[in-house]
Amino acid sequence: MKSKFITSALLLLSVFAYAQLPHITSFTADLQISTSRPETSVREITGKVYAGNGHVRMNMESGGHATALITDFATKTTDVLLIEQKMYIEHKVDALRGHNPDMMSDSMKPYDPANPCANEPDVTCKKIAVEQVSDRTCDHWEVTDKQGRVTNLWIDQQLHLPVKVVTKDATMLLSNIKEGEPDASLFTIPTGYRKLDLGSMTMPNSTAQPHN
Repeated sequence: MKSKFITSALLLLSVFAYAQLPHITSFTADLQISTSRPETSVREITGKVYAGNGHVRMNMESGGHATALITDFATKTTDVLLIEQKMYIEHKVDALRGHNPDMMSDSMKPYDPANPCANEPDVTCKKIAVEQVSDRTCDHWEVTDKQGRVTNLWIDQQLHLPVKVVTKDATMLLSNIKEGEPDASLFTIPTGYRKLDLGSMTMPNSTAQPHN
């Protein structure tokens, strides 16, 4: 059950884009994701988002399982923390690209607010309106890829990240957004966590050393 939650969380959230990132204002927010995708066992995820210091952290909980994703913009890596087990998975964010054409995670990245389709030759963007979402002023964009799949983004004018994302079968919403730099320790692997192999999804052997 735990591995299914990890897989579903990664499917929804773990890929970010890093080339020519615009400035992101530091903030914390509540996170809610719902999906009707048949391939995922997780239907509802709640948690927190922390952005700042060149990182984004997502704390997520579903079905009693707690997981955190820490993404480093500079190194293009994501560490997945398994809270109860005190273990972590490390991988390059590009490793999951292309595995699922409808991954909401492809939308969870900083955007140029004036042109969210910049450096994206295979997508087109249409601005719908300026709207209020979670008490934030957002630009509502309709994004269509070359296969005709449509994603609606509400991009915060100050944060440069989507406050809301809606695809055919999934919705993500940030709420209770508070600007300010989170504690830097949130973006590091806690002492004592052991590294878990992502490919095998097995427990590390007894000789594995904890992270210091």
